[in-house]
Amino acid sequence: MIRTPLCDLLGIQHPILQGGMAWVSTPELVVAVSEAGALGIIGAGNAPPDLIETYVRQVKERTRKPYGLNIPMFSPFVQDVVNLCVRERVPVVTTG
Repeated sequence: MIRTPLCDLLGIQHPILQGGMAWVSTPELVVAVSEAGALGIIGAGNAPPDLIETYVRQVKERTRKPYGLNIPMFSPFVQDVVNLCVRERVPVVTTG
C-alpha cells in the first residue's frame, strides 16, 4: 500500500482524490470513495446552494470519513457555497 504525507494530512488511507465532477459526484459516489479510503469530493458545479447543502448533509449522515467539496470559480453561487462550507465545516475544499 502506498502511504504519502497527503494521506496523513487528509486522514485518508490511499493517496487518491476523486474528481469533483459537477452533476456526477453525488453523495452516493462521494460516500463510496471515502469509505474505500480515498477522498470523495462533491462536485458543486453551478448547482444552487440549497442542493449543495443537501448533498453535504447526506454525505455527513452516511460517513464519518473525510470528504471534500469542489467549487468552480465560474459558479454564480461561489460566495454562498463558500459560506456553506464554513457553516457545515466541510473538511476539504478544492476549487477550479
